[in-house]
Order: sequence, then structure tokens, then C-alpha cells
Amino acid sequence: MKNRLLRKTLVPKPMASDRRAVHRRARRVSALMIACMFGIAAKAYAISIRDHESYAEQSHRQQLRSYTLTASRGEVVDRGRVALAVNDRVYNIILNPREIRGRRAEESVVDTLRELIPAEEFDEEALRSELARDKAYRRLKRVAIDEEQSKELMGRGLPGVWLEPATRRVYPRGLLAAHILGRVNGQGVGHLGVELGMEEHLRGRDTQSPAYYANGRKLLLDGYPDPEVSRGDTVELTIDSAIQAMVEREVDAVVARWNPVGASIIVLEPRSGEILAMANRPTFDPNHPIETLAQTTDLATQAAYEPGSTMKAITVAAALEEGVIRENETLYCEKGRYQFTKKNVIRDTHRAEWLDITQILAQSSNICTTKIAMRLGKRSQYRWARRFHFGERPDIQLPGATRGLLAEPEKWSDIQAANVSFGQGMSASPLQVAAAFAVLANDGLYNAPTIVRRVVDNSGGTVYEHTPTRERVVRRSTAHTVLRMLESVVTAKHGTGKNAAIPGYRVAGKTSTAQKADLEKRAYTEDQYYASFVGAVPARDPAVVILISVDNPEGGHFGNEVAAPSFSRLGTQIMDHLAVPPDDGSAPRPKARVVRAGPDGERVIPVALVELEDEGVEPPLPGAKKRVKPTTGLPDFTGMSITQALDAAEQARVVIRPEGSGVAVMQDTAPGPVDDGAVVRVIFEPPS
Repeated sequence: MKNRLLRKTLVPKPMASDRRAVHRRARRVSALMIACMFGIAAKAYAISIRDHESYAEQSHRQQLRSYTLTASRGEVVDRGRVALAVNDRVYNIILNPREIRGRRAEESVVDTLRELIPAEEFDEEALRSELARDKAYRRLKRVAIDEEQSKELMGRGLPGVWLEPATRRVYPRGLLAAHILGRVNGQGVGHLGVELGMEEHLRGRDTQSPAYYANGRKLLLDGYPDPEVSRGDTVELTIDSAIQAMVEREVDAVVARWNPVGASIIVLEPRSGEILAMANRPTFDPNHPIETLAQTTDLATQAAYEPGSTMKAITVAAALEEGVIRENETLYCEKGRYQFTKKNVIRDTHRAEWLDITQILAQSSNICTTKIAMRLGKRSQYRWARRFHFGERPDIQLPGATRGLLAEPEKWSDIQAANVSFGQGMSASPLQVAAAFAVLANDGLYNAPTIVRRVVDNSGGTVYEHTPTRERVVRRSTAHTVLRMLESVVTAKHGTGKNAAIPGYRVAGKTSTAQKADLEKRAYTEDQYYASFVGAVPARDPAVVILISVDNPEGGHFGNEVAAPSFSRLGTQIMDHLAVPPDDGSAPRPKARVVRAGPDGERVIPVALVELEDEGVEPPLPGAKKRVKPTTGLPDFTGMSITQALDAAEQARVVIRPEGSGVAVMQDTAPGPVDDGAVVRVIFEPPS
């Protein structure tokens, strides 16, 4: 009985099989499916019709982005469109430390990069530090490789190493006009020179274009943006690269001969105020890291020195304009010693009794210049100095230009007023002195010096163009009179600048031998000088004003001895280059040019640039680096320029005594093992 009941409860009931139950279930399933379909239809209606605008906007926001074309920096060119600062394509090295460590390829990566990256840029410690990080993306800092190196690197197939394209600022002419051009910093922003002064024009602007991004790809709606749109403006400088090359060679020759603390040369076009060339030493190569801040100082615009006897021409011009002296008047020069006050004696280097105004300038008499200044008076003397723009910053596109020092006349003592008349007790930059002298060479008109001639945007339109200021300072007749007097500085028997003579041309100029001030002792040093010469050539219709300034030369200190010979050599080359007719009536020599074949056909190149390139001062284009390889002994200097030889000597720990200019042709010690500090005599000659 018990077993029968147990079996009865365990046996399942049979499923319902009547039609009503089946239909009932079918209706329920059908109703559920119809409800789902109505729900889907309602949702589709809401998405596609009722809320279409909202969902379309959401989709638009998710897929549409802005593609950014990074700004590229504008070029810097000279007045002949010779490229001086350009952009070069390079590649940044990107590492995935996780992958590299996972594949145990650390040593392969280190060895390969050590082989490809130049030794001075390869930092193994920094590389290993990056490889030790738990990151998937690291960019090697301060390392960029060119196209050839990138192909070599990617051909090695290293795991976790790839490249990112980038741009690098390249200065294809190397040292040429380094202080004018300046350089950019690690972020590509102007850091010195025109690169900083014209940053607003050069930097360019990022350009954006709408694009749809999906599945890792982009579709540019308006097409790929024109790279020219994001490029900065082209800045055309006033300098002539051929003249700049001449100046660079000459300033190197000055440094080699006189071993000064610093030196500057400026070539200025007086009719426009445009600077045709400007160079300083010490200098730097903007393609490479800077070793010391002193290299970057633009002495021509930033250094203030006492202009010395150059101011005598300004004092005489002011006195003639005021009518307090006459051209043919004579003054008593006290036989070289003048007891100006009870405590102050003024002396002349050349003792004389009676001199006319022309002779006062020719023999550079401090005593007679003081007497002229006494007739002017302190306030009038100060007013004329300011009219020649001393004591104010030149309106030039180079940052850091000094205003110099010119105290108010109320603060002048009698001896200070005398000192200012012949260029002491005040200070000015070489550029200020050259611009003031250019007034006499430009019919009495002052043109603010400029280094930028024109700025052109990426569509070819002119954004800026230099216009001479043409400010009247003195009468034309006064300027011509003083300039004619200054010819005697070079031609007179007792003239102080006879070494500045240029065969076939009249030269009007002024020497200066200014003692350096000792600020601690509040007195002038006995053995430190600024030697300089500033002049205009041809004197009767000046094409250029040239200033040579040498800070504390060794072995000499007179302007005629140190600076005037450089003026003569440089002036001769510039007259030939500009094809200026000589004053003696002979025909000008044709401009020296060289025709070279290139990928775009033949190019006509100034011979000065060719010589500069041959001397190795100009590295290959673009971005190639000029390096002097380290040596374990005395290098062979043959074929090097003076600058290259000095670099090589420094690395070899020897001292060279250069003689001449141009390229090295001989040395008195054979290459090979040599003691540290050894002195080697090297002979330089102009390239044939």
C-alpha cells in the first residue's frame, strides 16, 4: 500500500493537450512579440524622427574633431634672398621601455643609438634611465636625427623603437651673422637676435581643419590644409651675405693679430640706415649648444664703451652749426699740456701750438676740442649730443640694444663737459657711434639703423618695409665741411688715421684710442684701451660707413695701429664688391662672381661666399654640422680657417699663434704627440 502511494506521487502529470491551452499560450507569446515590435518601432521613431537632431549632434560631437597642422617658423633671408635660417625635417626617437625590457633588447637599443647619435649628443646615462621607466611612451630629449639616420635606425628593426617627424631650426651658413640671427630655444621660440626680435612674425600659427575620426582613421572634410597657411612670415634682412663674409674674415684676422677681449665691425649704408654687415667676437654657431653666455653678447649693440676721439667730429659739427667757430679759424693748443682746472690737466698725444679746425681733427687734439666745447656751453653741448641720438636706444629689431650713458648737463662738472667733447665721461654702443657718424656721410640727415629690410607673408604680400627716417640734424653744408675736414685724418702728414687709406678712394674717418674706465677706482686705467676707427668711403659721396672697434688689444692700442688697417682692407673689398667707381677716375672692377651648377640650374654666387665656404666657415646645407674631431695629439691645421684652427687647438689642449689670414698653410710643429699647453705657430694665407 505504501509503495503504491509512493509511486503515484513520483509519476509526473501528463502535459495539457487540449487546444484551448495551446491557443492561450500562443496568444500570450504573440502579444509579447507584438508589444516588443511596437516598442522597437517607437524607439526607432524617437531616434530617427522625434529626437533625430539630438542624436545627430551627439554623433557629430563624437566623431568630428579638429585636425591641427602645427605652425612652422618663417625663414630669414638676406637682401639677396640667401637663406640664413630655415626649417629642416628631423625625427624624434620614441621608446616603449616596457616592450624593450619585455624582449630583453636594452643593450641592442643602447648600442645602436650610441652608433647613430653623435657623441656630443649621446647621453647613455639618460637613455638607460628612460629604459628603466615603467612607461609605454618616452621621447629622447635633445636628440633628433636626420633622414639618413632615420632610415638606418628603422632598418635595424629594434623592438619598441619608432620615430616621430619634427622640424629643427637650421642656420645653413653656420657662424655667419650669428649675433644678428640669434637662435631658437628647445621649444622652437626665438631666443636671441632677430629670431627673438621678430618672433611675432616668424613663429607662424597653428592651422585647424575639420575631420571625422573613426576606427583610428581621419577624413578631412575640407581636404589637407595648405602648409603655407601655418608658416610664419619671411623676414628679409638688410645684410649682404657677401659683405658679411668679408667682415667675418676680417674680425677673425683682428682677433688673431691682437688677441683682444672683444671686437666688433659694422658696415652701414648711410643713405638708408641699413646695416650691410655686423660681426662680433667672441661668437657662436647657432646650430650647436652655446658654451658660455659671453659668446652670445652682441657687442655691436649691447656693449657700451666710451667713443673717445670719434666724438670730436660731432663737437666740431655742432660748433660749426651754432656758428661759434669758423672753418679757417685757428686755436692755440698749449703745446700739448693744458691746465684746465686747478686739479685737472688735459694733454694731447701730438704736441702743437696753433692749429686750424681741420688740423685739430687730423691730429686729434683734446685741448683744442675742449676749447671748442667751452664756446658751445654745457647745455648746448648736451643738446647736440642728443640730436645725434646719443643717450637713447636705437630703434632696431635686435633685443638688448643699449641706450648708452649721457648724464644731464646739470650734473656735469667742468672737467666732465671737457671729457664729453672728446668722447669720455659718456658711453655708447658701436652701433650708436656708426649711426651718428653716418649723419655726416648723409648730408646731415639721421637714419635710424635697421637690420630688417622687409617682411613678406606666406601669400607674398608685404607686411613691413623699412622706410628711412631722414631726420635733419645739421645742415648739408655743415656735414660736407666736416666730412671734408675728416679726410685730413687719413691724408695729412700728422694725421692719426693714415693706415686707413684705400687706394683710389678718398676716405673720411676718425681714429679713437679711449682709455677704459676703472669703476672701482673711479679713474682711467693706464694699460687698457678701446681702439677704434670709423670712416666713410668714398668721402665725397659715401656708399658705406665702416666702424671697427677692438676692446683691449694686446701689443698695441692706437686706433691707427689696431683698427685702421682693417678699415683699409675691408673698404677695398667692399668697394670692389659694390663696384663703386674710384675717385681717381679709373674704371671700377667688376663684381667678383662664381657660376655654379645646381639641381635648379646655374647659380651666380658672390666670390666672398665661395671663399668662406671653401675655408670651412660655412657648413653644408641644410643642418649639417661642422665639427672638429677630437685628437690625442697635435692636429694638422693645414686647410683650416682661423676659427677652425682655434677650435681644434682648444680640443687638443695646445695654444696656436696665428699669423696672417685665410686658411692655414704651414705650422712649425709637425702633427703628432705633444705636451699640453704647447705653443704652435701657424701661418695663414688667403686661398688662391
